[in-house]
Amino acid sequence: MKAKGVIGVLLVVPALTMSLMFASGGGGKDGEDEKKADGTVPVNVPAEYQADVSRAGKICPEISAAVIAVQIGKESSWQPQAKSQAGAVGLAQFMPDTWKTEGKDGDGDGKADPMNGHDAIYSQGHFMCSLAAQMKKLIDAGKVKGEVLNLALAAYNAGPGAVEEYGGIPPFTDTQNYVQQITQKVAQAKTGGSGGSSGGDGSRGSKILATARSKLGKPYVWGAADDAVGYDCSGLVQVAYAAAGIELAHSSATQCTAGSRVSQDQAQPGDLVCWDGHVALYAGNNTIVEAATEGIPVRETTVYQMVGGPYYVHIN
Repeated sequence: MKAKGVIGVLLVVPALTMSLMFASGGGGKDGEDEKKADGTVPVNVPAEYQADVSRAGKICPEISAAVIAVQIGKESSWQPQAKSQAGAVGLAQFMPDTWKTEGKDGDGDGKADPMNGHDAIYSQGHFMCSLAAQMKKLIDAGKVKGEVLNLALAAYNAGPGAVEEYGGIPPFTDTQNYVQQITQKVAQAKTGGSGGSSGGDGSRGSKILATARSKLGKPYVWGAADDAVGYDCSGLVQVAYAAAGIELAHSSATQCTAGSRVSQDQAQPGDLVCWDGHVALYAGNNTIVEAATEGIPVRETTVYQMVGGPYYVHIN
């Protein structure tokens, strides 16, 4: 969530608009929304958050689980402790002032914590539905033009006041790019992709990533490939693929030549990301799960540049 979005809320939004923004999520009664809303979760959502994303995608029909997942992937790359220079925090990158009014307890522990992924996702769903409800009212009043989802995304990025002021998506490059990127990735997610074609093996990718993520925090040990000792890069990949019924050698060089090279746009969750002497698992949204090197436990991080890569490999 961008800082200027909060500024737009505080400085530009008229009193009536403000009251609408902080109303509960729009779109009708809960039972009606449940029937129309799309809680289908894209394959690149971490296993621990899949139920949260599905629930957030059922709050209102305008904001699907795919929208929530893609937004969070872009905002924080699924890092619950993420912090931006502007002060936004958590999976959904809420600004502190916005969290004061929009933060909700998503896991029933009696606290609303933006650094708690379950709370952040639940709050994200309600906040986006609130923005969608506000945009629908502005459309009905003839004050803005455009699709509800696109306008809600623009309001999330630039502030609903800016959307109302310009009668639609504001002419800000950052906001226009944000709306375009999110909607494109949502369309791809609905076909099982993560930025490219699905290849028909989304369930395989889910199994591979779920297994790899279950090893997060395990120590890096060269030559190892089990929970009792630890993992090296190719050991982690070998074990993750074995969970999906695919046998790979315990060698990064062999693994990275075992399939077909694809572009990053075509890469699917569970595909390999390779460099000279190193291999990781693509997790979607420009992130990987890897056993990196000595002193660094198995982690999920952003794709990075290193000698010989990155390049992407799909195992057929």
